[in-house]
Amino acid sequence: MTLENLLLAFLNGAENLLLIGIGNRLRKDDAAGLMVISRLKRKKVKKAILMDCGTVPENFTGTIKRLKPTHIIFFDAVEMGKDPGTYAIINEDEMCTGSISTHKQSLQILFRILKEGIPNVKIMLIGIQPKSLEFGKKLTRPVDRGVNSLVNIMVKVLGCSL
Repeated sequence: MTLENLLLAFLNGAENLLLIGIGNRLRKDDAAGLMVISRLKRKKVKKAILMDCGTVPENFTGTIKRLKPTHIIFFDAVEMGKDPGTYAIINEDEMCTGSISTHKQSLQILFRILKEGIPNVKIMLIGIQPKSLEFGKKLTRPVDRGVNSLVNIMVKVLGCSL
């Protein structure tokens, strides 16, 4: 099943969608999730609230709960052992076992808190394979291409006004 089809299935019945970027702008590809949100804002995505949580998504728990989303999609740089710029849905069981984003522990806790505080919320994590997490402010070329591709899929799924 394609990512587009998986997203459409996940979003079935979505009444209040929240898209959240996570990452560190000072560590090259760690900013991939933040760039997804930034680029979606430029595309004027409809049907979603866009949020940049930087490196501390757990600090936004109260705000997220107040928004009462029915569906949440997080975007973050995730070490998946794939080619840089590759993106994929990360299942919760994979978060517990594998090497994940630099926010592994806080995301597991955050997801649990959100599920306890927002009845029936559906949560998804889309990971983007980084190439470099060294200090720097620009994404590497393959990750930049991957972010653009992911943004195009999100725009297609959600719609936009240009």
